[in-house]
Amino acid sequence: MRRASAAAVAGVLLAGARAFAQAGGGASEEEIARALAADEAARTKTNANAGAGAAAAAATSATPAPRGTQTLNPDISALVDFAAGGYSNANVVKSGDDPQSTGFKVQEIELALQSVVDPYFRADIFLTIPDLAGLEVEEAFLTTTSLPANLQLRAGIMRATLGRQNGQHLHLQDFTRRPLLNAALLGSDGLRSPGAEVSWLAPGIPFYLLLTGAAYSVAAADADLPLQTFGGGGRSALSYVGSARAFFPLGEATSLYLGLNYARGRTSQIASGQMPGPTAGDGLADNLYGADLYVKWKPPNQAETYASLAWQSEYFVRQIPGYTRAGAAAPQVEGAAYTQLVMQTHRRWYVGVRGEIAGLPAGDSITRQYAGAASLTWGLSEFARVRLYGEVRRGALPLDATQRTTGAAFLQLEAAIGAHGAHPF
Repeated sequence: MRRASAAAVAGVLLAGARAFAQAGGGASEEEIARALAADEAARTKTNANAGAGAAAAAATSATPAPRGTQTLNPDISALVDFAAGGYSNANVVKSGDDPQSTGFKVQEIELALQSVVDPYFRADIFLTIPDLAGLEVEEAFLTTTSLPANLQLRAGIMRATLGRQNGQHLHLQDFTRRPLLNAALLGSDGLRSPGAEVSWLAPGIPFYLLLTGAAYSVAAADADLPLQTFGGGGRSALSYVGSARAFFPLGEATSLYLGLNYARGRTSQIASGQMPGPTAGDGLADNLYGADLYVKWKPPNQAETYASLAWQSEYFVRQIPGYTRAGAAAPQVEGAAYTQLVMQTHRRWYVGVRGEIAGLPAGDSITRQYAGAASLTWGLSEFARVRLYGEVRRGALPLDATQRTTGAAFLQLEAAIGAHGAHPF
């Protein structure tokens, strides 16, 4: 169209020039023709330069973008936790990501791949190697991003929304070891299994309220562990979890978080040795009730102070109505609790103290035990930290009714590389 328009304009100008020349004024036809030819040559050169520029732009866009601007690749990160230290008595209940023995330990290696899949899903995959014991899938799940009515669905293998510390990875813990509550009531590595979870954010209220319901297929317990709350009947027998979480801002510096939790499953306990197989406590229906509290004070103006204080507490109790002892009915109600304070005293320094009570109330599987722990953490940067941890425990150990005092001490080093996305609060 542009060529046709230019030709038409040139024709009109040429005709007008001829009429003007015939009238005896202006340039001759030869001069006008030479001017039009020069104009056409200049137009052709300009179009050629524009085409060359477009080709260069296309070539530039085809060149791979710098790594920092690629969007189709997932965020990839790795974390490693080293620990050196030990236990005064090896017969202590440990969570799966605790240091498993005395000596130098690679406590855990975690590899994370995280990305938005499309407008409908986000994918998070976390692979771990705890204590160099083999590769595990700690979590691998999809999360919806566009369901209506404030609903969200997660599906895959994941840590259940059950209290606070059950859902936290090792690098989010404020202490080198998890509280005894975790292994005693939630599972040797917490409640972490394939399942599906639906959550609903309540609208139109002046605080944050999230209601969650989930079902999980939990594997049977490993041999010779204390009685587990979940896993009886294997993965075909579902365990159910429900929770309500509320968050209240109490001002610019203080916030309050409350959680109520319920779970229902079947107990699991497998023995080895002379009488291998499920014990008398295996496969019994149970109920787990819990509450958790988190209060944090942190002034918004860090130019004036880096000080902060976080208080976290949890209490869980397990009910097993059908439990028997020596053939007679002996319903069990067993509980455990902990409370901890973590204070930030400087830009890079954190001091933590924790108290625990197991057997509150006590039962056949959870006896009374008291523990105190302390940690001193130096955050060298946002990507590395060093922690000194110590604990003292008093009570009966597994398979040993004698009251004993035991201790543990560890020096922990943690480092992270890559883009590691934020975990749920």
